[in-house]
Amino acid sequence: MLSGLAKLFKRDHQAFEAFQIEVSSYSSLESQFSPRALFAEKWFFQQMPLETYQKIAQNFPQVKWAIFRGWGDPLENEDFPAMFQMARQAGCLTGLATHGFYLTPEISRQLVEGELDFITLNLKEIPPAEENGRRMSSEFKQTLDQIRRLIELKKSRGRGKPSVRLSFLMTRLNMSRLHQVVPAAVTLGADEVILKNLDYLPEDRWNILRTFYHESPTPAFQDAFDEILRLGKELKIPVRCSPLKAEEIPVCEAEPHHSLFFSVDGSIAPCMYLRLPKKGNIPRIFLNKEYTVEPMIFGNINTEDLPEVWGKEDYRSFRKVFEDRIKAQRNISSIVDAISSPNAALLEVIEPPPLCESCRTCYKAYGI
Repeated sequence: MLSGLAKLFKRDHQAFEAFQIEVSSYSSLESQFSPRALFAEKWFFQQMPLETYQKIAQNFPQVKWAIFRGWGDPLENEDFPAMFQMARQAGCLTGLATHGFYLTPEISRQLVEGELDFITLNLKEIPPAEENGRRMSSEFKQTLDQIRRLIELKKSRGRGKPSVRLSFLMTRLNMSRLHQVVPAAVTLGADEVILKNLDYLPEDRWNILRTFYHESPTPAFQDAFDEILRLGKELKIPVRCSPLKAEEIPVCEAEPHHSLFFSVDGSIAPCMYLRLPKKGNIPRIFLNKEYTVEPMIFGNINTEDLPEVWGKEDYRSFRKVFEDRIKAQRNISSIVDAISSPNAALLEVIEPPPLCESCRTCYKAYGI
């Protein structure tokens, strides 16, 4: 079976949609919503060795996207430039999620010249539209200056890449001020604004600060949400917002049926939410109740080949749930399209299989 999988990988350049690769679990800029601080005594502070990354890179000819993202900041790893070049040389589309503190002129040059496809800047403060309009921390001012230099460099070279995306968390503490990020992003020259929910809630304090809801919406949050979208249209900048209502979806944004996550230690998991770089199980709050799930690790690239891990029976069974949920969604769409057809009565509704226990209490499975 493994030899057959290996042949499939060799034949199909895009056997995988994306590899999300966590090359560091460190971050110099800590957010109050960082699980590193909460789990400090249990956290694995680690940089992915280049040797581990090279084993991942052997599979790049079979993947469309190589995205540098995880529970730390990829730019903390001194080997990141070499890692990025390996992905580009293999023909992968590339993305990077960073806090931007180490976005030095040299790194920016390499990203522009190497044609990084997108960079997501996860910012912990709200930038004012006018720099003298509000006091900023020195770290945040440095980060904004570096983002500005990256954008100026891109434009001076006549490049459309990387797409610069500014990303912010929506919380009860900042929802009333988040509309400020839209004109600020335009002033900075960014390409897109992303507003995300607190999607991982390890303790009750975080749960209290979320803005999304299960049944009863908060009108003030919805009004702020609508104003942000209105400003985006008015100022002609794309604004992508996570929904404020949690509703089950067929497949989460990680798309684990054709993508995977490499943790900083080389372990292979469906997504980053099922593999925190910490000792022990993963605590989470869902529907205001406390749960604990085991990390979902199917193998390790340091000791196993990817075709071997991908072909394991338990991993295949896990992915099949999502494949069947997609089929069920398509079936429902077909019924809706054919509802006026004389043969509509012959169509049978396919019930989607339930999510596994580990995913059932994860808010990513509900569009959050």
